Amino acid sequence: MSGNNSSSTVLLKLQTLLPTLSKAERKVANYTLKHPEEVISLAVSGLAESSGVSDATVVRACRSMGFDSYQEFKLTLAQSLVTPTEAIQESLSHDDSIEDIIAKVFSNEVAALELTRDTVQAGEIEAAADAIMKAETVYIFGLGNSHAIAFDLQHKLLRLGIRAAAVSDSHIQAITATNCTKKDVVFAVSHSGSSVDIVSNSKIAKQNHATIISLTNIGTSPLTKVSDITLHTASNETRYRIVALSSRLAQMAIIDTLYTVIAMRSKSATERFHKIEKALETKKY
Repeated sequence: MSGNNSSSTVLLKLQTLLPTLSKAERKVANYTLKHPEEVISLAVSGLAESSGVSDATVVRACRSMGFDSYQEFKLTLAQSLVTPTEAIQESLSHDDSIEDIIAKVFSNEVAALELTRDTVQAGEIEAAADAIMKAETVYIFGLGNSHAIAFDLQHKLLRLGIRAAAVSDSHIQAITATNCTKKDVVFAVSHSGSSVDIVSNSKIAKQNHATIISLTNIGTSPLTKVSDITLHTASNETRYRIVALSSRLAQMAIIDTLYTVIAMRSKSATERFHKIEKALETKKY
């Protein structure tokens, strides 16, 4: 991960990764979030003592948070303090000016994309692309805010000649899941990973031997426990912006990455793409 950690997102990264850390590692992250200026001057033993953990735990925590070493962690943290913490963590206030709101909203969107880029695993992207390319049909489950993401993936896959269907009704999802086979893929989209209908319908599909791919925010959730392949975004939604665009931008970036990987790897998909493009030319006015 060396060199990939943006100086403007490290504190947000620590906050977002908290659910993925062990209990002891979480103590290191929490102490850093509360005392970032102090931590940059501490040796490993100093942070270990302040956090109430061992030196080895501090080193493990740094690696779990995506840093190659404690020194890289401190250097990136020090750089992050150049940017106001308030903007990084999007502490919107009723007293904010329009200029403040613009700065904080845009900062949050950029941070979500950068943090997702640093979090996403190439192996999971590759596994998801392979599963989709081999599937007889890809069913995409998305409700509420995830509705648009599901239809965006459907559109992209259809343009590559891959049979895909976005399902945004929970009852139709249940029916679809019941009819799934081992040849099918269910791509389940849920930012929280806790949508009751998405989780239950994914379970039904899994019971029918479909491959389950989930797109959800980083951390363990009911949906990740059902999934065979998990793609993670990394974005925080606050009480002011619970339907914030940052999570959807991160999701769309993952979708676009998947689309590009499949298009680049499948000669037949590329040929179908050009064939479809040619057909669509006749529809232009």
